[in-house]
Amino acid sequence: MGRTRQLRVLDGYENHWPHDVENRIYSGDDSRHRQSGRRRWTSSQNLAATPAAARVHEAHTAEPGAAMHLARTFVRAGARELLVVGGDGTLNEVVNGILDEQGRPLGPVTLTIVPCGTGRDFPRLFGITRAEQAVDLLYYGELCRVDVGQLTFTDPDGVVRQRYFVNMADIGLGAETAASVSATTKQLGGFLAYLVAAFRTILRHTAAELAVDIDGEKAFTGPALMIAIANGRFHAGGMRIAPQASVTDGTLEVFVLREVPRRILLGSLLPAVYRGTHVQHPAVLHWSGSRVRITGPKPVRIEIDGEPVGTTDIEARAVPLALVIRVPAGRCRTA
Repeated sequence: MGRTRQLRVLDGYENHWPHDVENRIYSGDDSRHRQSGRRRWTSSQNLAATPAAARVHEAHTAEPGAAMHLARTFVRAGARELLVVGGDGTLNEVVNGILDEQGRPLGPVTLTIVPCGTGRDFPRLFGITRAEQAVDLLYYGELCRVDVGQLTFTDPDGVVRQRYFVNMADIGLGAETAASVSATTKQLGGFLAYLVAAFRTILRHTAAELAVDIDGEKAFTGPALMIAIANGRFHAGGMRIAPQASVTDGTLEVFVLREVPRRILLGSLLPAVYRGTHVQHPAVLHWSGSRVRITGPKPVRIEIDGEPVGTTDIEARAVPLALVIRVPAGRCRTA
């Protein structure tokens, strides 16, 4: 069964809150996970509150891509507030629904993230880790303009496509891990689900010949286990892939993991990435830039925001300050 996601639309925002609106969340790949998501969403009594003067619409999706089409429909119809209930993949679909090909919003819409998915890495950057925080964000949160990335890639049918990412795009090991997670039980939760998948993937993954150009300059050529293009800092359920990344500086962080023995991957690099200290390892290379091009003689799998989407070759660019989201007070300037 496909993942079921929810969009909640608040149209006509006012500072009054009734207590007779029922909220529901259905999130996950099977009935057991959907029940968990529903409990997480309804566990806060005040989360049922919505602005009194608002017209409230709920939309639930059951197939990939549906959240993108729903978000686009709502914004074109005049919606000004979207509550996005789910993980990074859900948020990714919504963002791709509300931005045009030039990275401009289709309307003056604000996003509030209600984290209920597997990874929840993008909201983690702002300290948004629980669904119960949604009411506080609507009451007391501040508006924050953030960057996104735009990626050009080849989809599984061989068609060249463009897609936005809010958090991260990666090639090789990270993408294979994301694909493995989707085939494992997500009842383990984000951290354990990705950790188990990473162990499995490391045991079979091999390096690929890749070339990296950043802002028109050749940066790297050779065998790489993984290349990450980061807008946010966290990845795969809490890995600090890009510990110094900022979503408000108009640049992307690029990390290349060169070929190393598996014992080093498992024994030192994998634990280090959760602390963000992997960047000090000689096998990890790092650059910043606004445009990135990655090519290779053979297609290599890529993923964006935790979802496998296709293969190389790819081009990525930063789209500065494309989104407006609600974050806890004071967290925008540290992101």
